Amino acid sequence: MARKRKRSGDGINTPLDLTVEILHRLPPKSLARTRCVSRQWRTIIDDYIIKNSVVTRSLSQPSPDAPHFILDTLLDCGVVFSYTYSRQIRSERNQIVEKMFAMTATAREFQYVRGLIGFWSCTRGQFTLHNPTTRRSVPLPDTGIPPRRFYLFGYDPMRNQYKVACIARPTSEPEQFCKVFTLGDLGQEWRNIKCCIERHSPFGTAVCIGGTIYYTAKAENQRNVIISFNVVSEKFSHVFQVPEKLNVRYGKSSLVDYQGKLGCICYNYLNNEDMDVWVMENAEKQEWSKTTHMAVLQGIPSSMCRFGVTHPGGEIVIVPYFYYYLGSEGYYYNPNINSRRSFVIQSPRLGGTDLVRIWPVTDPVENIMSLM
Repeated sequence: MARKRKRSGDGINTPLDLTVEILHRLPPKSLARTRCVSRQWRTIIDDYIIKNSVVTRSLSQPSPDAPHFILDTLLDCGVVFSYTYSRQIRSERNQIVEKMFAMTATAREFQYVRGLIGFWSCTRGQFTLHNPTTRRSVPLPDTGIPPRRFYLFGYDPMRNQYKVACIARPTSEPEQFCKVFTLGDLGQEWRNIKCCIERHSPFGTAVCIGGTIYYTAKAENQRNVIISFNVVSEKFSHVFQVPEKLNVRYGKSSLVDYQGKLGCICYNYLNNEDMDVWVMENAEKQEWSKTTHMAVLQGIPSSMCRFGVTHPGGEIVIVPYFYYYLGSEGYYYNPNINSRRSFVIQSPRLGGTDLVRIWPVTDPVENIMSLM
């Protein structure tokens, strides 16, 4: 039966189901602009165009306009944060476009989760969220936790919620302070939670996989450990069965999402030319597998030790961990065909002597959600 359109004054009222069907076909950036037309349009998109479906669609059809790398650049005026994207990744060096999104006086740490960038200073400052699709940034309220803090940014797939956890660095206090913030909560406040495991100092970059955030930390006995935070239950726990030869060291390894499983990519403990890929095959039993890729890192400077795994392609990205000169090479390694190719990140506003840190975005998507 044909759907009828009713005239109201000089306009035409389109049936709601037809409106939703049309909106579902729009690309994410067009949806973001449409939300700004009126309160009615915003309500329709928020209520019927589920934000998670936009991200899912982007994951299956990656957008060329989503970030591929996040840059932290040291300049005389301070530290500039930007992200880059490429409309076509070629087999040779890439020409990549850059867009700035923040500038501060101090260096920052970053996490990228399902289309949103979270960044903060390890020594001071608030946690800030940036949405590259809508180009909006929002700082979260201050936690009230002492300045030396570490943030975890993750996604709860059961409730379709984004959460930020804040952990205080160990002090003379008997208990380690922890708080959680849920995006979209009406109260817009941090909630206290119990850490419930031994005190520890997080380091490195965390990764969120299937509703669990994994990160590396130094325990009170000075051992490097891997700890998990369940975004759904808001509980911390140890990943106890870490293999002895897994090289969990600051600047020498990266936790990654390896095809939906926790992975750790690092230099082989015997030399700096081979690359080890550890994968936790069974999360319940904490059983690990290891694959060594021979001579993959041959000829690559030892400072090139930040790794990522692209989705859905499965290529391993290799970029500098510390500040490095812009224009230096990064690498993609395809383990399926044992092939390595190089690329160069370029910037129209920076020169080859500028120092940058690089975070690879391995699952670039577009997300139209409102941050607050």
